[in-house]
Amino acid sequence: MRRGRCAMVAACVFVAVAAAPAATLAQTVEELYASGVKARQAQHFDEAAQLLRRALALKPDNADALVQLGFAELGRNNLRAAREAFSKALAIAPEYLDASFGMAQVEFRSGNLDAALPLAEKVSRAQPENADASTLVASIHKAQQAGSSKAKPATVRKRLRPPRPDPVAGLMEKGQRLRAAGQLPEAQNAYRRALRLAPKNTDILVAMGLVAGSQQKFDEAGNFFDRALAIRPGLLDARLGKVRVAIWQVDVPRARTMIDDVLGNVPGNAEAIALDARVSLVEQDYTRAEQSFQRVLAIDPRNAEALVGIGDLRRERGDDNAARDAYRQALALEPGSPDIEQRLAAPPPRKWRFDLGSEVSVLTDGLGEWTDSLAGVAYRLTPRMTISGRTRVATRYGRTDLQIEGRIDQAFSPSVSAYALVAVTPDADFLARSSIGAGASWQILAAAKRFGPFSLNIDTRYDNFANTEITTISPWVQAYVLDGRLGLAARWVHAADDIGTRADGYVLRVDLAVTPSVNVFGGFGDAPEISDGTLVPTRTVFGGISLDVSDPLTLRSSFAHEQRPTFDLTTFGLGLTARF
Repeated sequence: MRRGRCAMVAACVFVAVAAAPAATLAQTVEELYASGVKARQAQHFDEAAQLLRRALALKPDNADALVQLGFAELGRNNLRAAREAFSKALAIAPEYLDASFGMAQVEFRSGNLDAALPLAEKVSRAQPENADASTLVASIHKAQQAGSSKAKPATVRKRLRPPRPDPVAGLMEKGQRLRAAGQLPEAQNAYRRALRLAPKNTDILVAMGLVAGSQQKFDEAGNFFDRALAIRPGLLDARLGKVRVAIWQVDVPRARTMIDDVLGNVPGNAEAIALDARVSLVEQDYTRAEQSFQRVLAIDPRNAEALVGIGDLRRERGDDNAARDAYRQALALEPGSPDIEQRLAAPPPRKWRFDLGSEVSVLTDGLGEWTDSLAGVAYRLTPRMTISGRTRVATRYGRTDLQIEGRIDQAFSPSVSAYALVAVTPDADFLARSSIGAGASWQILAAAKRFGPFSLNIDTRYDNFANTEITTISPWVQAYVLDGRLGLAARWVHAADDIGTRADGYVLRVDLAVTPSVNVFGGFGDAPEISDGTLVPTRTVFGGISLDVSDPLTLRSSFAHEQRPTFDLTTFGLGLTARF
């Protein structure tokens, strides 16, 4: 079945959220930080401190949030809390100038002029254009000259100009708002402007990485996260960003290794636990995924990301109604979220598929026509298992055979799957009286921007004809390039019958996604064909096109020309697939 994209409370909680201030609806660390900065700039210091402390509850080592909390506490004249926040920030990032400036203000307002001066001078030397730092240095010198080392904080504050609006924080807030609205290119532009003003600001680099990853620019996203880690090794935001990239690329082993490493350092971090749940969901370990999402909600009952994850989990399990309930709860926490609205707008997963196709082959030398008609139905029994059956009606030289086939497909993980089939032809004239087959696929390389996914595959089949038995083994490889739009496949075919006849050959195929709804393919083969129990050397040129008329309906057309030792044949085919 065609896979859809993925890509993400009780009624009393909904009522409480509807009555809450807009700023309290932020859930991620980035959102809480941006809302806290906005509140501080508006001089709503109590609200700012509350929001920033919530951000720090999720990520205690966020130096930027600690600095902003320090300035919010300065606005509340809580010098002890401000000193604690700036001290923690400097312990994480000793060269953080904003933290040094904040600590200088704390010491100045506390009357510790000798401690305040070197901190303020350090900032002023590093940022000559910083008028606030220059003013603070001058004020300290003036206080020292007047011998007012015990000057009251209230008097000092009157001499200092109020801090100017931080353009970086404003651009960060703008980028976050645009990103939440789904305007990713515009958000990227806002973050780029902020990055030009503060090229070593790790919050901006992480935000740039998340926006790039959301646009499937995975290499670019990884580069931004690596730049942030080069500035602040071990930065949790950047490490989690790299986990997200691995999840987006369906590189499950890498994602699992990285998230386990993060959880080893911060086992109680809600965002890390949520990503562990996401990795488990991709691994199809639904029990672990559910446990991790529930842990997140135990830490933060208003975590919309966890509710979206639970919705995705329920949808994977086939319970679409329960999934929509979770999405609605998440949307109540984040009204207008395009990501959640997209999930709610998606139609219920289609578990049934119907295939219908017919081919007409014209033989040279006046040998007439062959026909093949197929009708099949498939049902997705579980998210990992699909069962299907089909009938084939074939005609050769006035004779007709009816073949019935049953098949089961099983996915053991996102990268490993297998199938098995059995077919019978009652009163067979030229088709195999019975057949069994099996195959497997292993995706050894996940999708990336330039290359991937890359998979190793094998098909095997045993056919029992009226006068012979033939075994076919066909290993093949498939790779995608150009962001997954161009697929390349190479197949080796080995066939042998029960009297020792052997034949080998190959098939090459190219698939191209011209548009999201139009796909074309073509190829060449020089491999044995089985005809009436005989191995026939055959050269084939083939091609075709498929068109997704709508989400549930696909139309197909194909063409092939075969050269055989005794005649040539040209085949035309039409088909359709309907999902419901």
